[in-house]
Formats: sequence, C-alpha cells, structure tokens
Amino acid sequence: MTLFLAFAALAPRLLLGFCIVRLIWNAADGKSFLVKIFLSAGVGFGVSSLAGFLWIWAGLPLTVYAIIEGILAASFAMWALFANRFKPNFSLEKSDRLWVALLAFCVLLFALNLFLFARQFPHGRPDAWINWNVVARFIHLGGADWQATFLRQFDHPDYPLLLPMTNAITWALIREPSTWGPVAFHFVNTFFTAGLLFSLVNRFRDFKQAALATTLFISLPFTVGQGMRQYADMLLAQLFLAAGGLTLLYFQTKESRLAILAGLIVGLGGWAKNEGLVAMPGLTLLWIVLTVKKEKQALWGYFAGLAFPLLIIVLFKLFLAPANDLLAGQAHHLDKILDATRYKIIVEHAFITLWSLGGAPLSLIGIIILTALILGRSNRRIPGLWILPAIIGFQLAAYFGTYLLTPQDLSWHLNTSLDRLYLHVFPPALFWFFLWLKSPEELS
Repeated sequence: MTLFLAFAALAPRLLLGFCIVRLIWNAADGKSFLVKIFLSAGVGFGVSSLAGFLWIWAGLPLTVYAIIEGILAASFAMWALFANRFKPNFSLEKSDRLWVALLAFCVLLFALNLFLFARQFPHGRPDAWINWNVVARFIHLGGADWQATFLRQFDHPDYPLLLPMTNAITWALIREPSTWGPVAFHFVNTFFTAGLLFSLVNRFRDFKQAALATTLFISLPFTVGQGMRQYADMLLAQLFLAAGGLTLLYFQTKESRLAILAGLIVGLGGWAKNEGLVAMPGLTLLWIVLTVKKEKQALWGYFAGLAFPLLIIVLFKLFLAPANDLLAGQAHHLDKILDATRYKIIVEHAFITLWSLGGAPLSLIGIIILTALILGRSNRRIPGLWILPAIIGFQLAAYFGTYLLTPQDLSWHLNTSLDRLYLHVFPPALFWFFLWLKSPEELS
C-alpha cells in the first residue's frame, strides 16, 4: 500500500511538469507530444523542488506546501485538458507491430529488474544513505532545524537539493519516511530517462531506430544498477539528455520557445548535482554561439529559462551550503598540472572503465564500434548533429580537469566515481549514435 501511495504522490509533480512543458513549447505533432510527456519528470520534479526549497527556507511547513502543490497541479492539468483540447496524432505502420511487441517485452523485463533491485537494496547503495536520503530525512523530520544537515562532516553537505526535496515532499504526502518513497522516485526517473531517449530518437528518426536504442539502454545491468542506487546520477543523465535533445531541436526548427525550456533544463541540472554546475558554462556558451548573431530573441529566452534555477542555486551556495570539499582542499595546482603521472593514471582508468561500461558480458563499446563499422553512417543526415558530441566532449574535459586537480587520492577518486560520471553522458551518447547510425528502415 505504501508503495502505491509513493507512486501516487509523484503524480502531481509529473502533471505539473507536463503542464509547464506544454505551456512553453506549443508543438502539436504526435512525436513532439511524446517528447513532452517524457520531459515532464525532470521539469516537474525540478520546479517542485525549487519552490519547495523556498517554502521551507521561509520557515513554512513542508506538508502544507505538498498539499497546495498537489491541488494546484491537478487544477492546472484539468484546465489545460478541457480549455485547450489536443489530440496527438500517433501512427504506426503494420511493419512496426513486431517492434512494438519486442519493445513492450523488454520494457516489462526492465520494470521487473528495477523492482527486484529495489527489493534487494531498499535503502539504495552507500551514497544514498550517507548523502542523498539523509538530507531528505533532515528536511522531513527536522522541522525548523532542517538546516542542521549542513553540519554533516562526511561526504558532500554542499550538494544541491533537487533529489532530497523531491523525496521529502513524497514523505510529506504519504506521512512517513518510508524507503518506498525514494524507490518510487528512482523507478519513475529511470523509466522516464529511457522514455526520453526513445521519444527523442523517434522524433528525429523513426520508431524502429528508437526501439533499438531504448532496448539497448534498458537491457544493460549498468542502467538498472545506476538507476536504482538512489543517487542523483541518473537524474542528471536525464537532464543532460533533455538539454542536448532540446538544443538539437532548436537548431532544426528555430522555435524560440525551445530556448526557454532548454535554459530551464540546464539550470535544473545545476540544482541536481554539482556536476550539473560544471556543465552550465559549456551549454551556455553553446547557446551563445548558436544564437548570438541571428537569433538574439532565443538567447534571451534561454537566459530567461535559466534565471530562476540559477538564482536559487546562487542563494543556496551563498547562504546555506558549506564550501565544497574538493575546492576547499585545493592546493599546489601547478604541481598537479605538470605531473605527467596523473595524466597517465586518468587516461588508463578512463579507458578501462569505458571498455567495461554497461556491465554486459561483452564490451558495450566494442559492440558499438563493430556495429558502426558494419552498418555505417545513415544517409539521412541531421543538421547540427555535432551539437551532441560537443556537449559530451566539454563535459568529459571538465571531468578530466576535476580529476587532475582533485585533493583526494587520485586512484581512489577514479575508482569510486568514474563510472557514474560516464553515466551522465551515456544517454546523450546513445542518442547521438543512433541518430548517426543507419536504421533498419534504410537497411531494408
């Protein structure tokens, strides 16, 4: 019963997210409508957590906020449904029915694997209970003293609050800090990440290619394990995927409203985890390059979307969060930059981890390279496809610099975090690959 209530408690924020996305982006075709559905998780949970944070910072009870938010989200959704009815046009060819059956079977197994992992690790893996979930418990149980969470001496007390606020709001609605609250969130978040990958590939290519990309993603032990660890990494991966997809959509359509949505997503990435803050300068620079000469209206739209989450992040970092442990421990920068051994260690770990990424019996990267060599590049060239590898490349370069300057033991730092940093760019990389690759339609 508690699990059902936890899922039900997430519904208002999904409705909120969908209404926000639909209000900003008014595309009416069926493929775009599917993208809107799967954008609703990141946007809904993100905006809800920002508003909830301001509410408790003002000293107001979280339970009251959760109830008001649920009523407003339901009312807004009902108004949007009846005031502006929209019937999306979804069409499938007869040849797609087998692919539908295959995808449905894989999704069923995926959901089962997510649930079994949750039953095996109901509290998540170590970072969940020493960092993310403990903050949610401070917020939910601490009352007026919730800010005592920043006094923690272990792990990262400066991390932003998208994930903890989301779980705390769920607990406020179900009236208990049950382990099923975070389980329900991470189940939905991982499911929506897979759905967003499907909808974006389907938007640019076709159903069969989207089914292939999604089947590969959800069949990997890596996806299940990382998704249900109850860390913020899959959440950040979803937001990176959304930011890349929306940027590519803007490059193709020049719809200025997409810039507002992209800016909001980029800001929410910074509110999800510090690595999202690292991505913010690169993504912002990319939008400046794309828009500064001819589409200044879109650039202002991007900054308008970015403004609210960025303002909250700045206030949080200035007035509440302690100094970041990595930045506070920095010293002897030049010695580290000139140390060739550090470069060698990072490159070796990066290659070994990348080659074994996915958790499958065979190397996923090896399979992808072999597939690319055999099938080749699609004849249906997509303008602006360079945007995705540019985003991925910048983020990996930023992570390389972080490892180069880390005050932690370098090998330990790499062993405990590198696979999760790869996860951040893994869905965008799959998205790019399946847009680049020949589809079953072309091969037949």
